[in-house]
Amino acid sequence: MRNNKPVKLDDLVGEIELQIEDTFTFINTKTGEVITLMREEIGAAEDEKPLENFPEWQRDNIEKAISIIEDEDGVYLDFTLRNDYNEYEIIQDFIGTLEDEDIREELYDAIQGKRAFRRFKDGIIEHGVDKHWYKYKESRIKVLVIEWCKEHNIQIQE
Repeated sequence: MRNNKPVKLDDLVGEIELQIEDTFTFINTKTGEVITLMREEIGAAEDEKPLENFPEWQRDNIEKAISIIEDEDGVYLDFTLRNDYNEYEIIQDFIGTLEDEDIREELYDAIQGKRAFRRFKDGIIEHGVDKHWYKYKESRIKVLVIEWCKEHNIQIQE
């Protein structure tokens, strides 16, 4: 195995669920730590800007970004799966699992066009399938994370 310490599955799932633009996630394979950095912090590390130019709360992340950029031993692994995770596709699959044909049709209609996600969320609440959706989504994300970790020889702690 590549790492010394397993990574918490919930930490990785949480990173994917957040999906914040302009953030990047890395795994420290030695410690199992999941690190999320903003584009600005990575840029500051790349440009070697003085830490004093940044607020105290951001300096730790910039130092981590420097460690990641300078990593020659392959300790840090990029876990930014933004392109591997497609919530719209998962929504479509979820709708297909619903037994009630009327609800399925209504939700399929809801996810067409602009504001599809908002209409979908309103629809699942209205039909009382929101808890079912969140369980389904989490299980799909877990499958994605577990497969990714297997491909990259990362041990998972459940």
